[in-house]
Amino acid sequence: MQAGEEVKRALWRSFMDSAHATLDHWQGLFEQPEQSQQRLLMRMLSANRDCAFGQAHDFAGIRDAEEFRKRVPIHTYAQLQPWIERAQQEQGPILTASPPLFFERSSGNSALQKHIPYTQEFLGQLQGSLTVWLADMYRQVPEVSHGSGYWSMSPPLQQPAMTANGIPIGSVSDLQYLQGSAIAGLAGTLLIPELASDVAHWRRQTLLALIADAGLSFISVWSPTFLTSLLQPLLDTEMLESRQIVAWLEERLPVPRQKALRHALAHGVFTELWPRLAAVSSWMDGPSRVYAQQLAVRFPQARWVAKGLFATEGVVSLPFGEGAGCPLAIGSHYLEFIGDDGVPKEAHSLRMGETAQVLLTTGAGLYRYALGDRVRVVGKLAGTPRVEFVGRCASTCDLVGEKLDEQVVERALAQCMDAADSACLIPDSSSTLPHYVVLLCTSTTTLASICRTALANDIEMALQRSFHYAHARTLGQLGPVRMRFVCGGAQKLADLLQRAAESTGIRAGDVKPRALISRLDTAEALLAITDGSECTQR
Repeated sequence: MQAGEEVKRALWRSFMDSAHATLDHWQGLFEQPEQSQQRLLMRMLSANRDCAFGQAHDFAGIRDAEEFRKRVPIHTYAQLQPWIERAQQEQGPILTASPPLFFERSSGNSALQKHIPYTQEFLGQLQGSLTVWLADMYRQVPEVSHGSGYWSMSPPLQQPAMTANGIPIGSVSDLQYLQGSAIAGLAGTLLIPELASDVAHWRRQTLLALIADAGLSFISVWSPTFLTSLLQPLLDTEMLESRQIVAWLEERLPVPRQKALRHALAHGVFTELWPRLAAVSSWMDGPSRVYAQQLAVRFPQARWVAKGLFATEGVVSLPFGEGAGCPLAIGSHYLEFIGDDGVPKEAHSLRMGETAQVLLTTGAGLYRYALGDRVRVVGKLAGTPRVEFVGRCASTCDLVGEKLDEQVVERALAQCMDAADSACLIPDSSSTLPHYVVLLCTSTTTLASICRTALANDIEMALQRSFHYAHARTLGQLGPVRMRFVCGGAQKLADLLQRAAESTGIRAGDVKPRALISRLDTAEALLAITDGSECTQR
C-alpha cells in the first residue's frame, strides 16, 4: 500500500470516529419522527423569535406545529422574495437571528434566479445529513476509503457579487459547505481538478485528472447527466470533437493510463480505467432513473448508491440503511407534505404509496417553503418514511394557454416510444405558429423501423388528452408536434440536456434531467445545438 493511500484510509477512519455520535443520534430520531420533528421546529422558532419575520408571525406565541401552520402561510420563492431582499439590504435580523454567511444562487426549473440565504445554523443542518450519508456509505462499502474520491464540483458561471449590506452572493467553493464539520477532513481524500472559468477547458482538465488517477474509489455527483456529459468523449467516439479530446488526453497521460484509456474506448466499460472504483452515488429515481441505469452499465465494478433528495434550499431525504428509497431527513429540517387533498401532513403521518409535495422549514429562514418537488413513500426505516423522488410539481409550459404539465408529457412519451429510446419535449416559440418538438434519441437500427408521421400523431393524440393543450390546438393557437431524431440513446440525450442548460448559465452540477423543457432559454439552446445534427433514415 502506498503512503498516500494509507493517509486517505486514516482520514476516513478519523471521520468515522467523529461520526459515531451523529449516527447514534439520528438512529434515535428515525425511531421517533413525530417527537423529533416537533422538537426541531420549536427550537428553530425559539431561536428566531426576535427577527423581523419571527415578530411578524408571532413566533413567540406559537406552542405547537398546528399553531405554526395557522400563523405562517405556505411560501413560494416569489412570496418569500421581499423578505430575502430585505435580508440583502438591511443590517438587522430579518429572516433569522444571525445574518446569512452568503446567498447561494439557484435557478431551479424557472428562469427566475433565486438567492437562497445560507446561515451557520443551516450549514450545520446540511452537514448533519451529509455526515449520516457518508458514514452509512462507509459502513456499507468500506472500499470507498481505499483511494481518491471525486465529488462533483463545477465552476460558477457568474461573477461573485455582493449584496447592498455586504453579504457575498455565491459560495467561494463547494467545499465551503463542509467547513467546521467532521466531513471537512475528507477533503484530503478528494481529487480536486482546477475550476477554470472556461467550461470546455474545465471539462478537459477534470476528465484528465480522473483518468490519470488509477486509484479512484468513489464518485459522487448529483445528476447522472453530469457524469455522462463529463465522460462523453469516451462514450461517443465517432464524433470528431471526441477524437480530438481523446488525442489530447493521450498526449498527457503516462503509458499505463494510455493503455487503460484505450481499453475503455475499445470495450465500452471502465473496469480497467478505474479498477478500484467501489461506489458511484447519484440521483437514481424520477427523471434521473433511465440515465443512471444506462451509465451504470459502464461501471460493473462499482455499487451504485442513491443520492437522496438534496436541493439548494435544503435536504428532504438522505441515503441510509437498506431498502427502497431514502429516509426523510428529519434531523435537519422541519418537513411538511401536501397530498392530493391539499391538506398539510407531518412526516410521521405519511402512508405507504402516498405521493405528496414537499414544504421545508430550515435554519436558513425558509418557512413552510414550497420546494416544488414531489416524493412517494416506498418504505419505512423504524418509524420514518422512506421516499423516492417522483418529479417536479407544477412543472408546466404555457406558450399560448396550453398549460402542459410534465407528468402528462412523461406519460405521453412513455406510451408512444420504444423503452430503449429517450426523449424530451421542447417548446418552440420562435415560429409564427408556436409548437412543441419531440427530441428523440434513438439507435440507427430503431430509426429505420420508425414511421415518423405515425409516431408524431401518436404523441400528439396522447398530449391532447390534456384539456388545455387540446383546446389550444382546436383554436389554432398551437401547431402540431414535430419530431427531431438524434442518433444515440439516453447518454446522448443526457449530454445534450447538460450542454443546453450550461449554455444558459446553469452550473454543470446543478442540471437536472427533464421530460419537459419548461425554461424557454434552455429550450432555445437545445433546439439550436440539435439543428442540423438530425440523423436520417436509411
